[in-house]
Amino acid sequence: MLSDEKRNRFLQLLKESTKDEWVWMSGYLSALTQASIGGSVDVSLTPPVSISSNDPSHGNLKAAPIQCSVVYGTETGNSKKLGTDLVKKLKELGVQAKLKSTDTYKAKDLKEEEYLFVIVSTHGDGEPPQAAKPFIQILTDAKDNLSKVKFAVLGLGDTSYPLFCQTGIDVDTMLAKLGAERIHDLGKCDVDFELVAKPWISELITKLNTISKTATTQVSKQPQAATPKVNTGGKVVYEGTVVTNLVLNDIGASKSTRHIEIKSSVPIDYLPGDSAGFLAYNREEEVDRVLGLLQTDKETRVTYKGETWMLYDLFRKKVSIRFLPDRVLQKYAALSKKEIPSGKLDLDVLLTLYPSETKLEVQALVDILEPIVPRYYSIASSPSAHGEEEVHLTVAEVEIETFTGIKSGFCSGFLASLKEGDTVPFFIQRNNSFRLPNPDTDIIMIGPGTGIAPFRSFLFEREQSAGNGKNWLFFGERNFVSDFYYQTELLELMDTGVLHKLNTAFSRDTKQKVYVQDRMGENAQELLKWIENGAIIYLCGSKDPMSKDVDRKLIEILSERTFDTGKEASDYLKELEESGRYIKDVY
Repeated sequence: MLSDEKRNRFLQLLKESTKDEWVWMSGYLSALTQASIGGSVDVSLTPPVSISSNDPSHGNLKAAPIQCSVVYGTETGNSKKLGTDLVKKLKELGVQAKLKSTDTYKAKDLKEEEYLFVIVSTHGDGEPPQAAKPFIQILTDAKDNLSKVKFAVLGLGDTSYPLFCQTGIDVDTMLAKLGAERIHDLGKCDVDFELVAKPWISELITKLNTISKTATTQVSKQPQAATPKVNTGGKVVYEGTVVTNLVLNDIGASKSTRHIEIKSSVPIDYLPGDSAGFLAYNREEEVDRVLGLLQTDKETRVTYKGETWMLYDLFRKKVSIRFLPDRVLQKYAALSKKEIPSGKLDLDVLLTLYPSETKLEVQALVDILEPIVPRYYSIASSPSAHGEEEVHLTVAEVEIETFTGIKSGFCSGFLASLKEGDTVPFFIQRNNSFRLPNPDTDIIMIGPGTGIAPFRSFLFEREQSAGNGKNWLFFGERNFVSDFYYQTELLELMDTGVLHKLNTAFSRDTKQKVYVQDRMGENAQELLKWIENGAIIYLCGSKDPMSKDVDRKLIEILSERTFDTGKEASDYLKELEESGRYIKDVY
């Protein structure tokens, strides 16, 4: 231990030093420590290179990666500030780190943590801040053994109160009781919190630096990993388990949009910008209605594309009975001897409005039906930030009014109905034209409604890449209070410097509706600066009218530019699109 005099000089030095100087000192001390026990001098904090299992001199060893979650609970913002600083320092040193708030932390994530660092304040008579109470409850209710979790806690408080840093003490105690391994002593900060927080963080980083160099895990013989299936179309089909399915909208919303997380037992091969494809099933009540209209039994056997099916299963899982195209309607018209106007109808509506003049042969009807086609949803997760075994979706629930009543959207209704623990097959649809540029290039993202999905993926991926490129997001929906999707995450990305600008438009909050293109117009001069400096523009969402309105606004903004003025604004926008600097994913 240091003497009081040395300790005071040490703390004063830290107080007077910059962030870069702390990093240097941390690495230098770690190097000295390693050298003193015969180790090599290396001050980087990157995961060590894996040792081949074929190397007989090492046995079957592999390096342990460093992945951290920094969880903050705050009333005044100090814990969040320290958490943000810690995440930045970890990323600068090559560690994968995520910043999470105690009020949004998920119970299911606790046992999945590898390194968990909690920074939490204490208020009043030893009480946790309001935002930290859900996290305290998670720890209180936890039953799983956390022996695989390594943790450290930094408490903030005021020594003028008798229960100084009590919440930090409680969290530290509860994690230890759950079997987690404490890798750094509990830190207790007084009102001048940086005096303790800075050296505590520096010591923590030094310990992680040591762990990253020396940690290897003995691997026993592993069972053969599960492999995804390959379907007849050559696509890899993953079997996923729903781990989260929640409504993003708050009370009073006029629509329903869901955040769905699906986890696979094997790594999912995808990149930000890709989509997940799903083959949904027809709803049971619709199948029963069709069978009733056909006056046939569900176990009736029929043949479809060379395979024998039970009729119920065929209508439920294989053939499309929704939104039948005109080519199918005209084939049915020939069967039923009815004149049917062009359009699109569901099979139950078709059979109700245009019943056959004679007994309809079920096999003849089956022969004209087409198979269910996949529906695609932009992936809202990042493989680097959320793990290679997960995909996240942002799904708007659709309601359609038909002759037989209101129906939920075919695939959105199917996905919305999935419960946690349900399994669902899916595959990845590549979108190589909708990719992130190099990490040092600025990007402008325009994503109203569920169009935000790929940009959530982009932002989390960019958080992990630690490039110098700036990120600007335009998001719009109906109401601020009920429809600000991923609000907490976006604000945290602003705080950590990943998201540099965020402009929102909530069309139903004002008498005169405001959309993303209106916010773009308000920021025209800055948009022009970003474009002149090489920023890439991305657009995701509805094709009509949103994407057309955005196009018109961009042309209007570009007409005011003072660079490359040799072309009309519309031609310049077309040039941006052709050169890959204006990229759309609209539907």
